[in-house]
Amino acid sequence: MAQRREELVIEALDIHKSFGDLEILKGISLQVRRGEVVVLIGASGSGKTTFIRCINLLEEIQSGRIRVNGNPMGYRELADGSLVRDSERNIARQRRDIGMVFQRFNLFPHMTALENIIEAPIHVLGVSRDAALAQAHGLLSRVGLADKAAHYPSMLSGGQQQRVAIARALAMKPQAMLFDEPTSALDPETVGEVLQVMKELAEEGMTMVIVTHEMGFAREVADRVVVLDQGELIEQGPPEQIFTRPSHPRTQAFLSRVL
Repeated sequence: MAQRREELVIEALDIHKSFGDLEILKGISLQVRRGEVVVLIGASGSGKTTFIRCINLLEEIQSGRIRVNGNPMGYRELADGSLVRDSERNIARQRRDIGMVFQRFNLFPHMTALENIIEAPIHVLGVSRDAALAQAHGLLSRVGLADKAAHYPSMLSGGQQQRVAIARALAMKPQAMLFDEPTSALDPETVGEVLQVMKELAEEGMTMVIVTHEMGFAREVADRVVVLDQGELIEQGPPEQIFTRPSHPRTQAFLSRVL
């Protein structure tokens, strides 16, 4: 049965992306429903990170269409169905609906954890400083860092920095969250604390698209696992199906190497 459009937060249709002569994405289509957790897996270089960066236009696509909450991402649709590039102001407004958590945290090093979190709500959303501070303290508690508000990133472990980055993204009240291998830069002992926060977000119904090499985590939290290989979406389905009964030979080969 076709998904009702109002249930869809993210729609990607026939996405193509190249860097020079190298085609990275070869016609990927994906729909993400409200409250769904979609996990992208596949070998390094398969296009996972490029794809989620295309969703919020950190990478510009060559062809295809992306919609967020039913609206073309980065473009305006004309009466004849053609697209024209939207203004940077409107693109920035659309990006507010999509939180992004990167591999390398990207915190402002000269700001405390608290200051990192309140920066965008105050200067982008126009939230009052008092309201932003109250929200930030609540978010730090939510990610288990209530006692780290005055700490600078250099004073925090990698796992703590990544949890601050998650809190910072949540401060914008996004409709969906994108995670680009959020544990790949962490020491093994801090991976679990970040994954726990992400599990709690999934349980709370946050719409999430996650690129990860943590197969156990993918199996536990995903509503749907999507397999990318050489720039193509080769298979998708419930975790139990993908991890125990993969149908595509390239999925079988990939999982045999990582499980």
